[in-house]
Amino acid sequence: MAWFLIVLTFPTMLLRLSFPHLPGLITIQGRKIVITGGSGQLGKPTIDALVELGAHTITAIQRPEAASTFPVGITVKKGNLRDEAFLTEVLKGQDVLVLMPPLAQLVELQEPAIRAAANAGVPYILPSEFGPDPFAVQLVEENELLIAKKRIRDLIESLGVSSWISIAVGPWLDAGLNQGLWGIEPKTRKATIWRGADAKVNTATISHTAEAVAAVLSLPEAELAKYKNKAVYTPSFHLTQREILDAVQRATGTTDADWDIKTRDVNEVAREYEDKISQGDGVAPFVKFFITHFLEGHGGDFNHKVHSTELEKLEQLGLHKEDLVQAIRVALQ
Repeated sequence: MAWFLIVLTFPTMLLRLSFPHLPGLITIQGRKIVITGGSGQLGKPTIDALVELGAHTITAIQRPEAASTFPVGITVKKGNLRDEAFLTEVLKGQDVLVLMPPLAQLVELQEPAIRAAANAGVPYILPSEFGPDPFAVQLVEENELLIAKKRIRDLIESLGVSSWISIAVGPWLDAGLNQGLWGIEPKTRKATIWRGADAKVNTATISHTAEAVAAVLSLPEAELAKYKNKAVYTPSFHLTQREILDAVQRATGTTDADWDIKTRDVNEVAREYEDKISQGDGVAPFVKFFITHFLEGHGGDFNHKVHSTELEKLEQLGLHKEDLVQAIRVALQ
């Protein structure tokens, strides 16, 4: 009886590591993983999450002049990120290529790596697909960023060697708050509520996204293969814009009385950002990106695609549940 009680109180991760064949527990599958952009805002926590699992062989590709460092045990290969021959050599014998380029180089740094992965016979690619639902057709058609992402997915499929996997969490909660892109500016306590953009959206933090990447890449082959050319839906939250503002107020100990809150018709805002986009404004496309997620039926709400049984498997592999208010507090620190 005492032994039974000890097992019940063991953390799931320890149980899985100590008794990997217990019924219902997922066994980690180690893989050879190559990552580009491993020192970026998503790349760094992703590498940390992969290292913590202790099962993978990880290689980071860097530009020759890059000075970023990585944890002990990470192999670093430096070279031209546009050089297909160099990339092919690095990718030989690898299981997964993870691409996390800067947004400004979304296409130009992914295309040569994808062709190299095909040359090297890499079975899986995680392209820069760590946000919206890739199958939200209307959302994709409305946003140039998502059109570019679709072009990358199409390239992978057309080469006929690798399969892509998308990690669908929605727009990042923390990054959007810090940049005021949710229509909410915590530092100045100003908010603009978009009337007519009242739908719920799925969202998660950057750290949750990183854990999701690591957990997905640790699934047994039979489980991972289910996601070939598909999305894994792993958001943390399902919220309206007003619910995000309410959570920010709880996190900061404030109320509406402490904020300057305005309401604007979403069609009026849309005319403004379309005009700015036509003039080459660099911020307007991101304003559009966030607003269109809140439009009913456009695809920002994919909660119906989230399956609890799939999330439970990923939670066994290190994916943590997030607390909304605490996540916002951390984001605003």
